[in-house]
Amino acid sequence: MKNVLGLLIVTVLLCAHSVQAKEVAVLMPVVGPLTPFEQTALSKDAAAVFSARFELRHGEEVDRFVKQVFLEESKKKDCDEASCYRRIAAKYHADKIVALRVSRMDKTSYLVTSHLYDVPTGEMSASQKAECTQCSFEKLKLLCNEITKQVSQAK
Repeated sequence: MKNVLGLLIVTVLLCAHSVQAKEVAVLMPVVGPLTPFEQTALSKDAAAVFSARFELRHGEEVDRFVKQVFLEESKKKDCDEASCYRRIAAKYHADKIVALRVSRMDKTSYLVTSHLYDVPTGEMSASQKAECTQCSFEKLKLLCNEITKQVSQAK
């Protein structure tokens, strides 16, 4: 009887763990016309948002590896972004790639985009973009948080 009860408890714990397990995702380096301080702040905010849904791989070591992969891939005749994503995902045992990009439209206007890429299917699962006009860094930061939340909550 004790063995059966023990086995039941272990089974329940394993099932509970598998229900709570998060998918693994890699946060790409935040890119755009940003100072190192702004880049770090936006990266930390994006990591906080995406960590609510994913077991997130991010930080300096990840950023270095991502840059290395894209540099190596760009030297190939048939450069392929999907190939980079597969290589990055394989290194970190991830199924998802998440990204936040800031592009300057003019002196005080920016376009913010965030993507969720599903590596096994090779499809973009979610993508959001928004413009920030007459944009201060604080306004840009709020918009980036809003966009990453929308992407993070997408199915």
